[in-house]
Amino acid sequence: MNLIVLVGLLVMAIHFLHAGRKRATLPGAEVSMTTTIEFITALFCQVDDHLSGLPKHPEAHLWPSEVVTLGLLHALKGVGNRPFYRWLTRDYRALFPRLPERTRLFRLLKTHQDWTQVFLAAPTVLGVIDTYGIELIHPMREGRSPQQIGRKGVSNHRWIVGGKLCLLLNQWGLIVGVGVCHRQCRG
Repeated sequence: MNLIVLVGLLVMAIHFLHAGRKRATLPGAEVSMTTTIEFITALFCQVDDHLSGLPKHPEAHLWPSEVVTLGLLHALKGVGNRPFYRWLTRDYRALFPRLPERTRLFRLLKTHQDWTQVFLAAPTVLGVIDTYGIELIHPMREGRSPQQIGRKGVSNHRWIVGGKLCLLLNQWGLIVGVGVCHRQCRG
């Protein structure tokens, strides 16, 4: 399978999933994806082609391909754990009939996040690395919660309270590595 196709599909799907529309034509695609169900099915097929060698644990409810597909959907949807689980169970429960309860699903995603490494592109001689600050709360609200994740820092010439996302791209613009820092980061 061509990694360019998978990465292109994921990048183009971000707008599609956030818009919540029932019909959308993906840019540069010959055939339009008419529903989110078709997108989820296509994503699952791409993931399953790569992970077909991973066995399912005898007591597991989900196959490894289903776990990775759910993890990618969660990342693409870009919402918190509860809203994602509500969206998934409300609209797409039929696609994942053996879906575990919410907290078990997210423990499963965290435990098996290394399965997604197979989708990263190979590094090349030329590459680009960059960081981008992600603001979680306004700087004036810093310190109000004992469970605060991010720290105050400067990103893009302004103060933020949040973290940094670091992407390493190869010469074709495919993602080779990803890093996240939610402490005081420099860069």
